[in-house]
Amino acid sequence: MECWQWDIKNAFTESYLKEDIYLTTPAGVKVKKGNVLKVLRSLYGLKQAGRDWNLLLKGFLTEIGFTQSLADPCLFTHKGRGISLLVYVDDIAAAAKLTSDLAWFDEMLLTRFNSKNLGEIRKILGVRVTRDRDDKAIYLDQQQYLETVLDKYGITSAKYKSKKIPAADYEHLKPATPEDARIDSTQYSQIIGSLMYAMVFTRPDIAFVLGRLAQYMRDPVEMHGTALKNLMRYLRSTVKQKIRFGPGGDHQNEFGIYTDADWASDKTDRKSMSGGVGMFYGGPFSWAAKKQKSVATSSAESEYISQAMYAKQGQWAAQVLRDLGLHQYVNENGITVQMYGDNQGAIALVKNPHLHERSKHIDICYHFIRDLAEQKKLQISYIPTDEMVADGMTKPLQRVAFERFKKMLGVIDEGH
Repeated sequence: MECWQWDIKNAFTESYLKEDIYLTTPAGVKVKKGNVLKVLRSLYGLKQAGRDWNLLLKGFLTEIGFTQSLADPCLFTHKGRGISLLVYVDDIAAAAKLTSDLAWFDEMLLTRFNSKNLGEIRKILGVRVTRDRDDKAIYLDQQQYLETVLDKYGITSAKYKSKKIPAADYEHLKPATPEDARIDSTQYSQIIGSLMYAMVFTRPDIAFVLGRLAQYMRDPVEMHGTALKNLMRYLRSTVKQKIRFGPGGDHQNEFGIYTDADWASDKTDRKSMSGGVGMFYGGPFSWAAKKQKSVATSSAESEYISQAMYAKQGQWAAQVLRDLGLHQYVNENGITVQMYGDNQGAIALVKNPHLHERSKHIDICYHFIRDLAEQKKLQISYIPTDEMVADGMTKPLQRVAFERFKKMLGVIDEGH
């Protein structure tokens, strides 16, 4: 499979405005007194510019034989030439088995837009892409981005000792009290936002910790700042870490959704923590760590809610695979999504809707998972906790358990 990328120069100005918009005359431009300028094309800064560009590009891709995905409007496929294409504003990435098919698309793109072929994908949206063709593996990392962020805030290798886990004493974190010493909330929020960008793309190992620290952005105090600095020290120690997709590993031939929950783990409001990980071809394609919106009355209930939350992600991912023509990877029938949980009671609630006394108080929005199971759109199986990939999304793990968690995720740390 070959992967190329393109950049569209001045993309927004390619589309014509549908609305009447006028500008005052810039300094140095002479027009008759009382006249203004009418905008003909979309300009950067206009509310509709991004939408107009997207519609223009969609129309062009449709004309040359691409079909837009039902699951992701930024995904297009060309069945005749076997091209899969992703669009992010004015950045385009495409994959195909034959270089000649990508060359065809390059020619078609040039006939309509001022595009630049950047060749084989090596870096996109701040994510470095490394291929090992002999091993048939792809690696994703954000080393350069993280080094820039950590240097900005003074977290250097020379100044701080290596740290192997991101979490320390997180069970003691709590909202600020009037007696606590405040820290700069603006800088705290800036750091959280900067690290969030890395977490979303390539660092599932910090999802739980970062989500917990983000709860205190409104009024951070010294204990929150110390915990954030510990997280940054961990990132400095593991800055070369990569996500690997390829043969080998724990999940090389599997598409599956793993869900977990930590019951009543928030000591302030006693709400539970949900975690979910989607695995495909040996690596994670989706992950999340979220605090539940309601208080669960049992561990089975908290796990059941978590399963319902991430069943949505499983259905979406299965539709993406079907749109790509890869339905056989979903399941033998192309429909049933395999989910995993480590709580027998929660699995029983999914499989047996007649357990009314145990589930009648649970919000109806979570019961749709039963409907999916009855329609055979998903099946959920039990696995022991030490095989649960989502375990580290719900709680802080000590070093041995954390290293096992990263191994199951398909995370490779070149620094070790």
